[in-house]
Amino acid sequence: MSIDVKALFDAEPASPLYVAINRVLVQNDPNLMSMMKQASSKMCLTTALTPGFKGFDLMKQRGSCPMGMRWGAATDMGEGLSHIWIDQITYWDSWEAHEAFHETFEDVVVDTCAKCGNVLLDGPEEPVFRVVHSDLPKLISQNQWLQRNAQGKADGYSIDSGETVTVMADHIIKPGAEAEFEEGEIQTLTGLKETAGMVGFQILKRIGISTLGSGHATTESMMEDLKDSSGSKLKRTAEVWEGYTIPAQYLVMVEWESMEAAQRGMPHVNVKPQLLFTHGPKVLDNCVRMPSVRISDSMFREQTYREVLNQS
Repeated sequence: MSIDVKALFDAEPASPLYVAINRVLVQNDPNLMSMMKQASSKMCLTTALTPGFKGFDLMKQRGSCPMGMRWGAATDMGEGLSHIWIDQITYWDSWEAHEAFHETFEDVVVDTCAKCGNVLLDGPEEPVFRVVHSDLPKLISQNQWLQRNAQGKADGYSIDSGETVTVMADHIIKPGAEAEFEEGEIQTLTGLKETAGMVGFQILKRIGISTLGSGHATTESMMEDLKDSSGSKLKRTAEVWEGYTIPAQYLVMVEWESMEAAQRGMPHVNVKPQLLFTHGPKVLDNCVRMPSVRISDSMFREQTYREVLNQS
C-alpha cells in the first residue's frame, strides 16, 4: 500500500509555533559552555534577525532516565558520560521561516559547525516539529513574580529556581493511535502538575527534517560552493515534508524546578494510580517501543516562544 506522505503533511493542523531541534553528540568537555558561546554567538545574532523567529533554548544532556528496565542509566551522569547530546531548540511561526533562515545564512551555520568539528561524534540532525500542546510558563525572578502577582498579572509566569532541568521523552506511536496518545499524554501531564517541583510541559509532533539544518546539501551545490562561495548557495536534498515520519514520532518535554524534583516526580506517571490508568492504556499501550528518556538542562535561552504559546 502506497502512502501519500505529502498529503499527510499538508493535512497537519495549523499551529502557533513550529520547532526545529538541531542535535549533535559532542565530547563531554569541561570547557564546552565557553566553546559553544564562542562558536554560536554569530549564529544566534543571524537567527534573531530572521523573520518568523520566536525564541530558542540551548540544552545539554545531564543523563538518561532509567525507565523501561534501563537500569544502567541515571538522571545525573554529567561526569560519567564521554559524550553528551546538545539540543539547539529554535521556535518559529512556520517551518518555512526556519528553512528561509538556512537559505539566507547557511554560510554562518557551516562556519559555526566547523568550529565544533573537533569534538563532534554524531550529527548534526535537525528534525522539525509542530507544537501539539503547551503548558509552559515563562520563568522570571522571585522579585519580578511578586510584582506581577501584586498587580494580578502573574498568570503564565513561574519563579526561576536557577536549577531547572527538562525530561525529554521520545515516543514512537502506532499508526491511527495518534489522537488517543495526544489526549492521554495531555491528561497525564496535566495531572502530573500537582507533583511538587513540576514547572510545565509541552508536546511536539515531528513533521519532517531539515536537510540543510542536518548539514546535508546536494553534491552539485557543495562543489559549486567549494569553487566559489561568494555567490553560490547550498541546496537542500529534500523538502521538510519528505521527512514526515510514519509511524508518528513525538517529543514530550517536562520541565522541573531541579534535578531532585525530576527524580522524585517523573516516575509518578507509572506508579500513581490516577496517572497510571491514563498513561498506561492511552500512552504506553500505543507506543511501538518503550520511550527513550533523557534529561537535560539549559545553557542559554530566550523565552519569547513561551509568551507566544501562552497567548495562543
